Amino acid sequence: MNTNNFLKPKKFNIKAKSLSFESVQFMTDLEKKKIYINFVSFLNNHFSHTTFKKNLYQHFTNHCGFIAHYNINGFYGEYFGTAAKYHQVVNDVTPPQSEYCGIDMRKPNISNGEAFYRIYEEINGSRNGLGDFYDTIMSNRNWGAYSDYRDLDDAIKEAFSEYMSIWIDEIKKAVKAHSEFLKNDEIQKLKAEQDEIKSKQAALEVKNKEIETRLIKESVKAQSKPVVIQTQLSLFDFMVA
Repeated sequence: MNTNNFLKPKKFNIKAKSLSFESVQFMTDLEKKKIYINFVSFLNNHFSHTTFKKNLYQHFTNHCGFIAHYNINGFYGEYFGTAAKYHQVVNDVTPPQSEYCGIDMRKPNISNGEAFYRIYEEINGSRNGLGDFYDTIMSNRNWGAYSDYRDLDDAIKEAFSEYMSIWIDEIKKAVKAHSEFLKNDEIQKLKAEQDEIKSKQAALEVKNKEIETRLIKESVKAQSKPVVIQTQLSLFDFMVA
């Protein structure tokens, strides 16, 4: 059993901050705020397909440097397949394969903790899927007309950073829980070995008492037998006989 299996799958609780956004030519301050709030919900629910709203897709593809991948479903299938598998394993929620291209919908035979960990693993160490999505969001330079959305993108980056910070804490908890498990497991093994030795010692003591009892009985029997005194026959005795 490894550390990943000690992760406790759960929603995160990132709070959407009360931020002020600037209205620009193609987006009002209220529209920006709604995108920000939806993104925080998307993070807290670990990229579930039900929380991937259309305004998120439009902002990512129009203002953050992502290509469209044909439509919102193609985009989700490109970046969030690992998250979809997590929800399939833990919550038994599966987006239809025909609608989310790129996702293998066969249910993986892994634990809840392992499915949960794979979200972090892909964000933290991959240039595909969630890792690619994370890198693109965090490296967004807001060049050209994208500068109109700098305040929104900075808020999104901050929320994503908080998401990763919570992940680090969860992994530390899992490592500690695993260490405690190994420690307790070793203690239980030693106790089992000790109990086995004690059981063998008790059995030997019983056996020893049985042997002592038999020895005493045999000694008593030997002492109670009549003593036959044999005398040596002479030549005369043989001749008479």
